[in-house]
Amino acid sequence: MLTIHWSSPRSEATQFSLPPLTCELPHRRRLRHYLVGSAEDTQLAIDRLHQIRCAERFEWTPPVSTAENGVILRPDPGDVLRYMQRTR
Repeated sequence: MLTIHWSSPRSEATQFSLPPLTCELPHRRRLRHYLVGSAEDTQLAIDRLHQIRCAERFEWTPPVSTAENGVILRPDPGDVLRYMQRTR
């Protein structure tokens, strides 16, 4: 427990306590986001996700070229895939 003593030249000493600080983080599950599209469109999506405070820009990898035969995803046990495609 942190206790603070404070006084000013014109008043009597004041004492109050703060609750202890904890460094426990809530249990978090991993969620991966994949963006596939043109370099410009993926950057716009990253910028929008940043604006709504969903993801920081620095968390994304630099652009990676995709192979012509597709992309292989390696899921963790119990993972599912949800996919949305929209035409701009």
